[in-house]
Amino acid sequence: MSYTVLARRYRSSTFEDIVGQEPIARTLRNAIESDRTAHAYLFSGTRGVGKTSMARIFARELNKSDGLAQNDEISKAILRGEDLDVIEIDGASNRGVQEARDLIAASGLAPTRCKYRIYIIDEVHMLTTPAFNALLKTMEEPPSHVKFILCTTEPHKVPATIQSRCQRFDFRAISSAKIAAHLNYILGEEKIDADPEVVAQVARLGNGSMRDALSILDRLLAGGVETIKVDDMEEMLGLPSQVSISQLCDAVSNKDIQGAFESADSLLTSGISLDRVLEVVALTFRNALISKVCGMDTEILELSDDARKSVSSIGDCFDEATMTHLIALCDASGRQVRRGGSGRALFDATIARLCLVGEVAEAGAVLSPNTSGAKIKKKSIAPQVSRTPLVETMAELHEAESSSSPEVNWDLLHSLISKTPGLKRITKYLVFSSLEDQRLTMSIADSGQDSVNYILGQRQKMEQMLTKEIGTKFHVVIEASRPRIPSVAMDSSFDEVEDDELVKAARGLFDGTIVHVRNTQKDDN
Repeated sequence: MSYTVLARRYRSSTFEDIVGQEPIARTLRNAIESDRTAHAYLFSGTRGVGKTSMARIFARELNKSDGLAQNDEISKAILRGEDLDVIEIDGASNRGVQEARDLIAASGLAPTRCKYRIYIIDEVHMLTTPAFNALLKTMEEPPSHVKFILCTTEPHKVPATIQSRCQRFDFRAISSAKIAAHLNYILGEEKIDADPEVVAQVARLGNGSMRDALSILDRLLAGGVETIKVDDMEEMLGLPSQVSISQLCDAVSNKDIQGAFESADSLLTSGISLDRVLEVVALTFRNALISKVCGMDTEILELSDDARKSVSSIGDCFDEATMTHLIALCDASGRQVRRGGSGRALFDATIARLCLVGEVAEAGAVLSPNTSGAKIKKKSIAPQVSRTPLVETMAELHEAESSSSPEVNWDLLHSLISKTPGLKRITKYLVFSSLEDQRLTMSIADSGQDSVNYILGQRQKMEQMLTKEIGTKFHVVIEASRPRIPSVAMDSSFDEVEDDELVKAARGLFDGTIVHVRNTQKDDN
């Protein structure tokens, strides 16, 4: 007899056996008991979470009757997907409108021996639009003996007109703890021993899918061992060595660059990719962060007892902010090394940066008010802080005066204006007039008379900048000694030029301001 995989041998056969979908099972069971079942259902969720199993169990419970002499035979046939009155259809291979018409024609036939003729359409989102349209009327008002159960992993591809005719149930991803408990049950039935870390790791690799976890367990059992060790699992599945990962994280916590390089190299020589190593290191620091914040015994950590102690010891070496930075660093570098280029060089540089994280001062501390006037101590690596001109000016003022705010005078305001993009080019045209009660008055020099309009147009921007940098409301007054539009030819109309559609388009394109109007034809004459 051929071997049957674990996912089929241990498929759930009752509502009570369903793992991770207890609320849905309870709802469907109560609907049957109260005789309030709908004519169409939509089961949605990721792969391997029990949609088809739930559909078969629901169909069996609907068609089960103690008065039938063949009740047990019918129940077993439904669970195997072989019953004549429970028709399972693969939506991927029966997706056309003709198949939908055949289904509609067959639905008019009475069931052979059960109460209902039930159609289970798997991967229903694969049906074509004409096929969906053909089913609309039948799904809205089917014969009294017909029920539909639609299963899909992509509910957004099912038309709203179909979904509105169904009772929808969203199947959740199964937690690693429930997957691990089911795996332990199956291992007991198979009389196979496994280390707790093996079960926990397989449950995590299942990523919420029971079928995926059972497929991984099948690979481990194929080795023919009676006890599955962690080393056996890592070798068969090609996983990073937990010993090397722990050594690498310990070296990072001890700032041992040489030890970190050696541990990382042992992982790479075993065939683990660069980005995979960084991913596992980031996950280890994530677990350490959770252990430090929530405690070693928190349910958030899906680890064995030994693994919990290991990540807890790593978490004791760092604070929360540092571990958050380490995780972000591993994630960013992992994405970079996947793009190729100098991947190994970047990988090694990342390992070194992980070890030297305590040596680098945070950039934000440079401008922190609590540390202004005090020198930040650095051991070996000085952070490169990117400063804008305004930030440089304000930082210099903070360093010069640690306790009191700087005195507001023309030199300070002139410095701020001259270092602001968009304003510094007009600084040479501004002449200081007065400064009284946060009111700055300036005039335009003779050299700037040809750009009066543009300079006056920057007044509001100047007010906003000074208000933001000084911290109090500032008023700016710019006095022009001449009219705004000098030397305008008498036969040219400034308003006419300003309203011209071409001029408006040019101003919008270049964010410009009209400063001078000249009649070129007159000048040429």
